[in-house]
Amino acid sequence: MKSMISPQLSKSLSDADDIAQWLRHSASERDQSRHISTEQVDAYASSGLWAVTVPREYGGLDLGYKALSQITRLIAAADPSIAQIPRSHFHIIDLLNAVALPSQKQFFFNEILAGKKFAQAASEIGGKNASDIQTTLTQESGAWRLNGKKYYATGCIHADWIGVVAKDDIGVFMHAFVPKDTPGMEIKTDWSGFGQKVTASGTVLLNDVVVDEEHIIPFTEAFLDVHPIGASSQLIHSSIDIGIARESIDEAIKYIRQTARPWVDSGAEKASDDPYLIAGIGDLEIRYAAAVAMLDQVAGELDETEINTDGDLARLSVRVGIAKVLASDIALLASNKLFEFAGAGSTRESLNLHRHWRNARTHTLHDPVRWKVNAIGQYYLNDVYPKRHNYI
Repeated sequence: MKSMISPQLSKSLSDADDIAQWLRHSASERDQSRHISTEQVDAYASSGLWAVTVPREYGGLDLGYKALSQITRLIAAADPSIAQIPRSHFHIIDLLNAVALPSQKQFFFNEILAGKKFAQAASEIGGKNASDIQTTLTQESGAWRLNGKKYYATGCIHADWIGVVAKDDIGVFMHAFVPKDTPGMEIKTDWSGFGQKVTASGTVLLNDVVVDEEHIIPFTEAFLDVHPIGASSQLIHSSIDIGIARESIDEAIKYIRQTARPWVDSGAEKASDDPYLIAGIGDLEIRYAAAVAMLDQVAGELDETEINTDGDLARLSVRVGIAKVLASDIALLASNKLFEFAGAGSTRESLNLHRHWRNARTHTLHDPVRWKVNAIGQYYLNDVYPKRHNYI
């Protein structure tokens, strides 16, 4: 996929900005009420932006990862919950492109181009680690059936198709697609995290859910060859963090200019003349610029690099890992410094400015940054390639 300056890219970014401005007006209220936000998700999906990475040979724009990152950042600044909801949708596009049969690609890409929304039910709780998946896909009486319990199923309540990661009869992970209204599947809105409250990242129950054999693709296989599945997924997560950071910095600037008072010892007439606040905002903007530069650079590399070897994939995965560390750091720092710079008045519940920190803290827990730092160090110091999975 190639990212380029084109009329299609310009229009996509303009559309994303328009949607972001609309989302921003209601973001705080929807956060406070843990609103499901169906109208907002449907508006984002119906804009066509959820199809920007569909391959050109199947009728898509194929705008590339850099464009996807830029779109995601715009949406995430306004409402990071809404930005996170299609993360698995784009992940599924990558999975289909990597391992699906041509007939499956044609069918599902047509569905996406028609505006259908996809979401993934992959994670589970209660196992020994994140890869301990107990959901099964078994063949009984000539039919494939799903049984299990999923959690962190972001966006499934909004989806037309749900992709379920499950183990087959011999323990190999597969990815089965089922329409949301399939009998035996129940989607609960029981997500109770203090941040990303609008993602509806709750439970999916599967009880003898019948799956069409034509709607099953490999999952493990996607990570055996040199497909940047994990790197592209992490790129989207990094873009969400960058969006949170941008909005946090902008909120701090706005509050300092309009509301904050200068400290008594500063001698300043207004808070925006306080030398420590000036330096503090400068420091945040520098760190933000570095994170954005790295993210744009590696997104472009994902678009332009022909990945032929294990080394090619390892290098890209590590570089996306660097972007993820920088993005996570600035999201947490900016959403925390917002209150230090704005002062005690900014903590008023009615302002709900703490949603930025809550969102940053929650989203950056998706996968531990400390293991990114370890993988980066192992690569550069010991020539050890990172493991292949969704988390790097």
